[in-house]
Amino acid sequence: MHKGLKIKLARIGSGLTQEQLADKIDKTRPLVSNIEQTGQGNYYTIKKICEVLNIDIETLENEANEQNDKNYQADNLASLQIEHGRLKSELLLYQDLCLSQKETIQSLKSQIKLLENQTVIKKK
Repeated sequence: MHKGLKIKLARIGSGLTQEQLADKIDKTRPLVSNIEQTGQGNYYTIKKICEVLNIDIETLENEANEQNDKNYQADNLASLQIEHGRLKSELLLYQDLCLSQKETIQSLKSQIKLLENQTVIKKK
C-alpha cells in the first residue's frame, strides 16, 4: 500500500475530511486529494500531514520505499522473464541452424565422394 493510501486511511480514521485536513496544514483540498491518490508530495507537506494525523513519517517513508522495492523487483522479474523467453527462442533458432548446416555438410561430403568415385572410375 503506497503512502497516499496510508495517509487517507489515517485521515478517515481521525474523522477528518480532505477539506479539514487541508485547513489544518494550510493547503488546498485538491492537493490533499492528489497526495492521497498518488502518494507523491512535498516532503514538508507530507511531514505536516503526518504531524496532524499522528503518523511517524519515517515509518511511512520506509514502508513506501519497501513497497517501491517490491514493485521494482516484480517489474524486474517480468523483464527478466521476457528476456529469458526471447533468448530461449533465439537458442532454438541457432540449434535449427546448426542442424541444417550439419545436414548440408553431410550432403556435400556425399557429393564429393561420388565425384571422387566417378573420377577414379574414369581413370581406369
